[in-house]
Amino acid sequence: MFTENGVLIDLDEVRKVVDNCDVFTIGFRLFPQRLIVDTRFTGEEGEPTEGPMLELVEPVATVEERFFWLGKRRPNFGVPERFTFFVWPHSVRFLEESALMDRVRERLYPIDSEKGRAVAETTIKLHILERRAVLDAITGKQYHTLWAAAPA
Repeated sequence: MFTENGVLIDLDEVRKVVDNCDVFTIGFRLFPQRLIVDTRFTGEEGEPTEGPMLELVEPVATVEERFFWLGKRRPNFGVPERFTFFVWPHSVRFLEESALMDRVRERLYPIDSEKGRAVAETTIKLHILERRAVLDAITGKQYHTLWAAAPA
């Protein structure tokens, strides 16, 4: 399927990642932060001792570094059985329109709608990061031009 920027993406495969991976990380094209989703929990499903995690994180150089970070952040869990990283080549808006964020919410918090607000709050943060990146590109902040403007 071709989407908003013409890039071909298999949404069914992305849905499989969201539905089946213990931990997955989403990278974005306009800003460096990653969205890490850890669906694991300890205790009972209704009242987990330690629940799932959804967090915006800085990028790392290797998967080993991410596992090390994850081990420090969530020491009660071992190495995930299924871990995936993928880059979302589209806007945050399309991530929502494709219902992937709804799917993430259902995967993390199928019962507790109060905790499901964390997904909405994180989505707002993603929109802010994306908007800031676009504004930086327009204004030239943290960007270098290939062709300098001719002196007036």
